[in-house]
Amino acid sequence: MTGEPAAGPAGRTDEPPVAARLAIQPNRAWQRALDVALVGAKTATVVCAIDAFLHADTPRLRGKAMRTRAIGFLGGVALVPTLWRILPDHGRYPRGLDLAVTTPLLIDALGNAFGLYERAHLDDVVHFLNAGIVSGVAGALFAGQVEQPWHAAVAGTGASIAGETAWEITEYVAMKAGADGMGLTYDDTMTDLIASTLGAIAGGVVTWLRMPRSKEERRKGWRHAVSGWRSAGEPMAIVGGKGTVAEAVAPG
Repeated sequence: MTGEPAAGPAGRTDEPPVAARLAIQPNRAWQRALDVALVGAKTATVVCAIDAFLHADTPRLRGKAMRTRAIGFLGGVALVPTLWRILPDHGRYPRGLDLAVTTPLLIDALGNAFGLYERAHLDDVVHFLNAGIVSGVAGALFAGQVEQPWHAAVAGTGASIAGETAWEITEYVAMKAGADGMGLTYDDTMTDLIASTLGAIAGGVVTWLRMPRSKEERRKGWRHAVSGWRSAGEPMAIVGGKGTVAEAVAPG
């Protein structure tokens, strides 16, 4: 007994895989729970969208551009299924990504439906989550086009901040057009921009830590990127995994 790792085929040394940190091994029960959560979130969002469209002129919803928001809610819940269907080589359905996109829509829809924006800072939560999701997805899609993982993370973060800035401009235009129930002030706009920027940075950092260092690995395609760079059977990891940037920066 020498304590050396066993030799693999062709004399290669077999090393135990580096365990992904903050990881979950998907199984049938997990997939079922994710399906239930996804269907529930989408159904509730659609119900709120219909309510917003039908009752936009009531005191509860007046002045918040709710019919426009309702269209956005419906488009948002359909976004991931539509893209998955039309893009080539779509493979397994990205439940996690779809739930991540749907959750901020649901929070916004419920917040307006029940007047929670007036009683809690839901707006900041929605902006943070939206920016983080956009930053993460954009960074993953940029990853195969750049030389270094951090380039993709910075590009995704910048794209997210730009998108959230465009949203604030759109809200300002809507207010000038007569949507006076959104409570827009200078403080509100700056708070939204700060929350969005922090979310975009957080999304960029997480994307960078999950990203493979190998450019060949990053060029496996959009489906590999948005599924967290996982091959079949690998655990879902928020941070780390074999061959990722997090493995390279891990202490020890």
